[in-house]
Amino acid sequence: MPRTLVVSAFEPEIAPLRRRLAGRREVHTVTVGIGAVDAAIGATRAIAAYRPGRVIFVGTAGVYSRGRAAIPVGGVAVAGRIQAVSTAVLRGDGYLPAPFVHRCDASAALTAALTAALGDPGRAPLSVACPLAITRTAALGRLIVEGTGADLESLELFAVARAALAAGVELGAVLGVANRVGPGGHREWLKHHRAVSRSACDLIYRVLSAVTGRRASAGPTSG
Repeated sequence: MPRTLVVSAFEPEIAPLRRRLAGRREVHTVTVGIGAVDAAIGATRAIAAYRPGRVIFVGTAGVYSRGRAAIPVGGVAVAGRIQAVSTAVLRGDGYLPAPFVHRCDASAALTAALTAALGDPGRAPLSVACPLAITRTAALGRLIVEGTGADLESLELFAVARAALAAGVELGAVLGVANRVGPGGHREWLKHHRAVSRSACDLIYRVLSAVTGRRASAGPTSG
C-alpha cells in the first residue's frame, strides 16, 4: 500500500481516525488549517514532509437544498468533481483570468475504492463547491447550485486537492454532511459535526484496513 496522508482542516474532524491509526507507520494524519489559504499551505507542507503516494481529505460539508444530491444531514459522501467558487463571478460582478484553475477531479481509482466502501452500489461521487466563505443565505445557495451544479459545500477541499494533484499525488475525499446550506447551517453544524466526522473517519479506516488486510493475506513475495 502506498504511504497515505490523511488531512483535515479542523482537529475534531480527524481525531477519531488518528486514535484508531495509532502505531500505523504507513499512514500519517495531519490538520492543515481552516480556510483555503491555510489549507493549501498546510497540505503543501505535509506532502513535502511525508511524500505520500495518496492524500485523503476528511471533513464536514453542507448540502445544498436545491442540489441534485438526495443525501441527508448525517450522511457520508465521497467527492468527485471539486470546484473553487467566486460568488462575484456568479453574480456577474467579476471574472477570473483565463489561466486560473478553478476545477479538478478526485483521482478515479481512489474515489472508486472510497465509494465502494459506502456499501450502496447506487451512490456516485458528488460535486463539491468550495467558496471562500460559508454560505449563509438560501439565495446565495441557489446561485451557487445554478452556477456550478454542486451538491455539497466545503471551504478547504479545493485547496487540498490542488496541492495534492499539483504534486502528482492521488487524491480522494470523504465528507460527513453536517448541515443544510443556508441560514440555519451553523446551528446544524454544531449539532452534527462530531458525529458525521466519526462516520467519515470510519469509512476511511475501513478502506485502509481492507487494503492492509489484502496485503497481509497475500503473504510475502519473492523476486
